[in-house]
This record gives sequence, C-alpha cells and structure tokens, in this order.
Amino acid sequence: GSVPLGAGRADLVDPAVEWIRRVGNEDSHALATEGMVELAERLVAIAPGAIDRADIALNGTEAVETAIRIMRRATGRPIVLAFHGGYHGESVSTAALGAEIHQISWGERALAGGFMHAPYPNPYRSPFAAPRAGGSGDATVDYIRDELLFHVVDPALVAGVIIEPVLGSGGCIAPPASFWAALSGLCREHDWLLCADEVKTGMGRSGTMFAVERWGVEPDLICMGKALGGGVMPIGALLGTERVLGGVGDLSTGSTWSWLPASVAAALATLDAYGREDVLGNVAALEAVAVERLGALARRHDRIGEVRVVGCFQAVEFVADPDTRERDPGLQERVADGILRRGIIADSSTTSLNLQPSLLMPPAALETALDLVAGVVDEELG
Repeated sequence: GSVPLGAGRADLVDPAVEWIRRVGNEDSHALATEGMVELAERLVAIAPGAIDRADIALNGTEAVETAIRIMRRATGRPIVLAFHGGYHGESVSTAALGAEIHQISWGERALAGGFMHAPYPNPYRSPFAAPRAGGSGDATVDYIRDELLFHVVDPALVAGVIIEPVLGSGGCIAPPASFWAALSGLCREHDWLLCADEVKTGMGRSGTMFAVERWGVEPDLICMGKALGGGVMPIGALLGTERVLGGVGDLSTGSTWSWLPASVAAALATLDAYGREDVLGNVAALEAVAVERLGALARRHDRIGEVRVVGCFQAVEFVADPDTRERDPGLQERVADGILRRGIIADSSTTSLNLQPSLLMPPAALETALDLVAGVVDEELG
C-alpha cells in the first residue's frame, strides 16, 4: 500500500533527490519551503466535504497521533471511540486505539487510556441481529447508542470517532451503507468529531481518491500517509475543517522530520502523476478483474467463507466450516506460502489473505496473478 504507482519511477525519485542535494533534510519546523504551502493547498483541494486545512506529519502513525490530540483539545472531551480490528499505527496511543491482541498492540491498552471500542460493522461476521425497530437504521450504531452510551460512558465525554473507512490490515471489510448514515447522525446528535483514517485507504486504493467518497461521507478530519509519498519518502498529513484545526494553532504538532523538503517534493510529484495518469480508471478495471476471478474461486470452494473486493483492496477469508464460519488460519498460511513460492506476496492477516496490487498494474497482469492464487487454492482444497 505504500508504493501505489510502482517502484523505481524516476519522475517520483528525482524531485526528492534534487531537494536533498539543495538543502539536505532540513528541519521543517525551522525552514518552511514553498513546497509545503503548495502541498497543503493541493491536498485540501482534493479532499471531500468542508476540509480546508492541512497539518504536517512524518507518517500515518503521527497523523493519527495528532488527530487524537486535536480531537481532545478541540472538544475538551477525553474519550475517542474506535473499532475492533482497526489498525492505526504502532505507537502506544495508536496501538491502543486499534484494540487488537497481536504483536503490534499486546499490552498497549493498559498504557494508554481514553479509548472506547465497538465491533467493526462486518456484514459477514456481525454479532448483532437486524437493526431494532425505531433505532438508527444500523445495528452497530444501535449498539453504540443503546449499550455503550447507556452503560459505559456519557456521550458528553466523547470527543469523536476514528475509523478506517475500509479495514485494511483487518481484511478489506467495508461497512454496509446503512452504517455511515447512522454514524454521521450519531456524531451530529452529540457534537462528536468524525475522523477517517485514510492512511491505507486513501490515494485511490479504494477506487476513489478517499474511501469515504464511496459513501458520500464528509469527515471533520482525515489522516493520510503511506502512498502520499509515492513509495519514495515517508510523509503523512492530517486534513481538517476550520472548525477543528482552526482553533488549535497553539498546539505543537509534527516532529523534526515531518514534511522534509524531499518528502514534500515526492508527494507533489506523486500528485502530479495522479493528474497525468488514469489511476482511478485503472483501479476500477482491477476491481472488476478481482471480483470476477476471486468470485469464481469462491463459487468452487465452500471453504472460502467470503471474498471481499474494494478497489485494490482484495481479500479471501478461509473457513474450516462454512456453516459455523470458524476461521482456518492454517489453510490461509499454506495458501500464502504457496503463492509466495510462485512469486506473489500477500498479507496473511489475522482474518484473511489480503492482496494489494499496484494501482497501475495492467489488468492482464492481475488476471495472471489471481490465476496463480486460484491454482494454489485448488491444490489445497482439491
């Protein structure tokens, strides 16, 4: 996900090298460059809704850290709501925000307080029945409103919500459309801020420049990272509305290496490439290939519980029993190992086998790759 347009591109590398030669890696807090202003303006220009400000960050983790601090500062409230299965970074705060028991966040929740969690709206594995009559229209939001806000915390103590619009590392899970309308309504009802963590989903990977655009969501804050630097330099950003970012100018954000001249140059060159090349059109073509190829694979094998495709997020979830939907991590690991031997790298996550092709991969190349994946699965399942 960090190299969206392919590796080794001179049009992305050369501008960064030029700035390293000109000024080195100068502290961006001490020396602002014209490129910083241009990048902020261009990010705001492509952002959805009322986003009109940008703040600097070294990477996606730092962008999320800044979002947590700003949400609390802007509202005067301590609690941030997040969701099970989310991945928001590997610092103490962002790992605790993610609420996962694995090598990233093990033990971190005991060290960082102020977070509350709800199940991610997963249509395949929802722990809830249908939305209740007279409720919000979405079962997950009903749970937040009727359980968490009744038994666990006063809504007046909640600063807002941080959510991945599509779970990335968590397995390419997209909420049902009902969730976004209900969540946005809950945020308005209690004057909460809505922050979209687009570090993995942004920059076109989900089929739109920002994943929230698929559902018409207009967040107060957007976290960016990974692909923003084109795979050349690390860089992150926090985009926000005047309401949120306009009143926290005295809060120190970023760090020594945030928005280095070379990183800014790489990000600007990356945006230029998006302007020249039909990136989103190619993502749509790759999505269609994955839906067709992985869908056919799932129809052949009932041990594939679900195939999920959102742009260039593509996942296969294996189950030991199609009726109970018990996960089969052993099968998943064998498939991951088999396709690696055939030259395909996949992320074998806690929930699924995740495939993340380059956004500019030729559709025919993805067809070939997915046929190799299917061959390994066919060998394993007979």
